[in-house]
Amino acid sequence: MSDKKMIIDGIECPFTNERNVLEVARHNGIDIPSLCYCENLSIYGGCRLCLVENDRGALDAACSMQPRNGLVVYTHSKKVLESRRTTLQLLMSSHRADCLTCEQSGSCKLQEYAHRYNVEEPRFQENTYSRERLDVSSPCITRDPSKCILCGLCVRMCSEVQNIGAIDFTKRGKKATVAPGFGKMLIETGCVGCGQCAAVCPTGALTINRQIPEMWKMLNDPDKRVVVQFAPSVRVGLAEQFGMPANEPVTGKLVTALRRLGFDVVYDTNLTADLTIMEESAEFLEKVKTGAKLPMFTSCCPGWIQHVEKAHPNLMPQVSTCGSPMEMFGALIRQQFKDEDVYSVAIMPCTAKKFEAQRPELEKDGKRLIDLVLTTDELGRLIKAAGIDFANLPDSEPDDPLGDYTGAGVIFGVTGGVTEAVIRRVLDDASPDTLKTIAECGVRGLEGIKAFQVTAGDLTLRIAVANGLGNADKLIEKVESGEEYFDFIEVMACPNGCIGGGGQPPASNARKAERFQAIFKEDEACEYKIPQQNPALGYVYDNLMQGRAHDLLHIHYPLHHQH
Repeated sequence: MSDKKMIIDGIECPFTNERNVLEVARHNGIDIPSLCYCENLSIYGGCRLCLVENDRGALDAACSMQPRNGLVVYTHSKKVLESRRTTLQLLMSSHRADCLTCEQSGSCKLQEYAHRYNVEEPRFQENTYSRERLDVSSPCITRDPSKCILCGLCVRMCSEVQNIGAIDFTKRGKKATVAPGFGKMLIETGCVGCGQCAAVCPTGALTINRQIPEMWKMLNDPDKRVVVQFAPSVRVGLAEQFGMPANEPVTGKLVTALRRLGFDVVYDTNLTADLTIMEESAEFLEKVKTGAKLPMFTSCCPGWIQHVEKAHPNLMPQVSTCGSPMEMFGALIRQQFKDEDVYSVAIMPCTAKKFEAQRPELEKDGKRLIDLVLTTDELGRLIKAAGIDFANLPDSEPDDPLGDYTGAGVIFGVTGGVTEAVIRRVLDDASPDTLKTIAECGVRGLEGIKAFQVTAGDLTLRIAVANGLGNADKLIEKVESGEEYFDFIEVMACPNGCIGGGGQPPASNARKAERFQAIFKEDEACEYKIPQQNPALGYVYDNLMQGRAHDLLHIHYPLHHQH
């Protein structure tokens, strides 16, 4: 327990290494409002909503105010409240207020604070919001400049965490806005569709490209057989939208909810996570055996694939040719229902999956493998629209014969999960002692970069795991300079992996840590722990693949053919 304390609203608040007064307050259960602050980004101090009053009567921004022992501040004095109302009124004059039809309504921080501080009408009559056109060029993200309040969260996320810089502040004064440079649209930039900008946007200036109307249309079409798959981390993000704990998976309720929505067949993408490991580990061992250039990079994250194509095309030949688990299940669905009019849907934690589904490479035998991708967020909205009492649903199981999965498939949802599953497959030992040794080898945890060694028979493998594209770039720089050597590198574009995907409900670091726990709870509950134990894979290879596994389960992006 820290012996350092500051006084906030008369309450003793201990602190240790918090960056600022805002963090001290929140860690002690006092919510100081802010629109430009994020615990994972640099301090900006732009919105001025977090002003507090010190014991000398001066106002200061809590996000940039250093905590010190004995410091006294007030978060809701008369002076502070008046300042907040004025700030909110100014922000509202620069924000197009169509709250009833806004995609962010109900989860907009500006709307929430306007209610909290009784700001019912704009004080400043001149509307100064941007008149720039709506940017719908990306299949993943919609950008509405008229909703932007210049908080800078998206700019810092894209540059500091993802190292892409697709958007930035442009113009000056009343014309200032956040946009891609040189009048470009999002699709023309280095944007990879990861959705992390939308995850931190407080007002609806950046939102997921939601496709809920198309989904309802298909669910209500009596001539369509609608088949759905859902990804590992959806089961640990969905519950939060219904007030349920983040550290408990809700797989059984999720399956029941999908059936009640009208999906005809329900599958769990965990099956093809197992399948991916079978294919990827075989590919990796073949590369080691033949002396191919290493490291081999994972290929299941579509944001990462786009980043390689745009920023590191020279590395594309080292990226695994395995399709993502979503792509592989799309291929299985087309084989399973070969002669039927099937509409193939994927529920994903990821906005970039919307782009992946449209890629020309995801067409086999003249058919799209995936017709529509919905995010966890969109699924939650569907369930609410249908009036389903999610929290009280009974559990049910995915459909046979593609309903089985192992713990190795489940853990794909977190950073390091793909790597841990590969290690389990290569060691081919599901004993508790071996699983414990693997779990403790350095592969687990939410750190941005992890590096460790694993011994498998005669092989000693040097492995790295990166989450967040900025961390991936740091790792690549070390590899290309010769500072580091690795045999295998896993990359997930989103911080913390798919549990922190752009299509998940936005979450704090603490909430993501709970999701992390939930994934491993589901792993522990699985009867089978290594993919080769999955009884459904025999059916897949013998009945559905029929000698076409490489053709149907692997993707050759154009740059794979270089060199």
